[in-house]
Amino acid sequence: MVAFIVGNNCNTNQKIATLLGVPLVECASHRFNLAVNRFLAKYEPELASLNNLMIQLRHCNNAAALAKFTDLKPAKRNVTRWSSTYAMVARYIRIRYAIRQIDGVDELVSCAATHKKLVALHAELEKLDTVCTALQHERTTVADVRLLFDSVVADYPVMGEYLRPNAKIVHSPLFESALVKIGNGDTLSTAEARAVKCFQAASDCEDKGEGGNGGQAAAKKKKKPRCDYAVAILRDGKKQRVSARSSVRYRALAKLVPPTSNTVERLFSSCKLIMTPHRSCMLPANFETIAFLRVNREMWNAASLIEQGE
Repeated sequence: MVAFIVGNNCNTNQKIATLLGVPLVECASHRFNLAVNRFLAKYEPELASLNNLMIQLRHCNNAAALAKFTDLKPAKRNVTRWSSTYAMVARYIRIRYAIRQIDGVDELVSCAATHKKLVALHAELEKLDTVCTALQHERTTVADVRLLFDSVVADYPVMGEYLRPNAKIVHSPLFESALVKIGNGDTLSTAEARAVKCFQAASDCEDKGEGGNGGQAAAKKKKKPRCDYAVAILRDGKKQRVSARSSVRYRALAKLVPPTSNTVERLFSSCKLIMTPHRSCMLPANFETIAFLRVNREMWNAASLIEQGE
């Protein structure tokens, strides 16, 4: 039985979730990408000019001249991922001195005021990139995501259109709100309890048995978000979480609902690497076997495959 769907809010996913009668958990990474793009809108003139500069620097003559002063290559952005904008700004700051030595792009080099604005933008993007990294961590929960989003909205109100709990982009706000409260140990409203009825535990024993594993998993999470900004948000939020237990028990699965579809997207990318033109005639069964082994690489080795073959 399908209890929920995790994915972006495209019309297809929303339609499938509605027809199945199950909640759709909006991919947090997708929402964050849209929110950051909204934040970057006010910097569009500077970013467009910088992107044009990077394109010109990639031309043969300019690239050859730039190579005399630095080993770093110019990086331009793409329209789908804001991380490419962050990489472009970071690369510009690192090679700005070398760029100023190139005669062919004098008219495109940013003035002092624009440069100062780009440096300030880089500092903000560096903070937001840590949140992006934290969202991709396998141990990050729906409650962690809500904590991160609330803090980001407080610092960057313009991003609230996509990150608020009641944002229009959210297909099942009651379901997501209930998962957050379960993760934090808060009491659910009647509507929220109805939305997560499928997660109610049959008995206290089942909840305690599963809750122990869930607690161990929660204790292991958040070790690696690499930045002080995201780490500080999660650390402070953990201290404020309510420890009281509600009268209704929920299965540990409620705390393990993935907030993003990154795992599936990585699987698709891995499959794309497997299905090269030379393997276009591969039998579907062989393709599935290779994809399965690649995804579960840490669970087998050459010896186990030999034993299975024998």
